[in-house]
Amino acid sequence: MSEQREEPRVEVEVEVRYRTAQEFLSAYSRNISGGGIFVRTPQPLPLNHTVRLRFTLPGIPHRFDVNGVVVWSNPGSGRSALPSGMGIKLLDLDPHSRELIADFVKAKAPAPVLEKEEKGA
Repeated sequence: MSEQREEPRVEVEVEVRYRTAQEFLSAYSRNISGGGIFVRTPQPLPLNHTVRLRFTLPGIPHRFDVNGVVVWSNPGSGRSALPSGMGIKLLDLDPHSRELIADFVKAKAPAPVLEKEEKGA
């Protein structure tokens, strides 16, 4: 299966509070990118469900308060190796918040492995 993500993603476990039209919920993230966040929950919301997210990132005093939409959902059956939860695309990020997330991801991302220019060296 090929990687289809547009942006780099890093592991991060932070509390994410989210609000739907019906209720307020809280769960923990598994990873984040400049475009989205994965929230671990045994009861993920259905695809295309809109939410309001609130979270902070380690080392950043800014509180992110942003709209999102569920673009991936896994209820976590025993047959799946994937974690139970939902991927949420971040919508309407202001430029400052977008830059903070991008800087966080860049700082936490592993350094790329460089191939040797000469094979056999």
